[in-house]
This record gives sequence, structure tokens and C-alpha cells, in this order.
Amino acid sequence: MAIAVGVWIAFAGALALLVGWAARRHDRRLRAVGVSAWATAVHRPSPNHPDGRHRVSLQYTVANGQVLERPVPARRAARLPTGQQVLVWYDPSDPADVLVYGRDGRPSDLAFMIIGLAFIIIGSVIAAFAP
Repeated sequence: MAIAVGVWIAFAGALALLVGWAARRHDRRLRAVGVSAWATAVHRPSPNHPDGRHRVSLQYTVANGQVLERPVPARRAARLPTGQQVLVWYDPSDPADVLVYGRDGRPSDLAFMIIGLAFIIIGSVIAAFAP
């Protein structure tokens, strides 16, 4: 039974490690082959909140002149005042695929990788030394 528990813990760690690695790889790819542009924080009234909360989006112009908007998650939106300029990288083949400079999840990706590696080690030790 302990072997099965160890294997499941290691498997969960492998999934977390894979998620963190894939996100970091995606970020590196966008920085390497993506096109950079300046985006502006745009606040719009949210129809779902009667208390006047705003929905925040990043508005940027792609190389062909098209203006796109990307919604910003609520936890990051509080740090973006109206009109603030931020640097973004977008994929020329898919301009909606955007990386916001200094804001998109690098610490959480690294945390996934570290925790995943720790779970792999713990699960392997449990499985290897199980009675």
C-alpha cells in the first residue's frame, strides 16, 4: 500500500513539474520569437458588479494595425491604473497569445517546478523504502 501511495505522490509531482516547465518554455518561446508592443491598461465598468467595479484589459496594436484587448486577471488588475503602459510580447501567428512583461506567473511557474520536484523525491523515497 505504501508503494502505491509513493507512486501517486511522485505522479502528482511529475504533473506539477510538467505544468511549470511547460509554462516557462512558453514564456521563453514568446520572448525569443514574439513581437513586443506597448499595451495600455483600460478600465471598463463591469455589468456583473452593481457596486461599480471595473474590468481591466490590456489594449495593444499588432504589426498589421489591428487593436486587440486582453483581459487581465482580477488579482493583477488592482496594480494597473488606467492608462499605465506595460510591455507585452505576442505571437505573430496568434496575436491573442500574450506575455505581459514582469507580470505573468514566473514565480508561480518556478514554485510548481520546485514543489513538483519535491513531491517526486518524497514519493520515490516512500515507494523505495516502503515495508
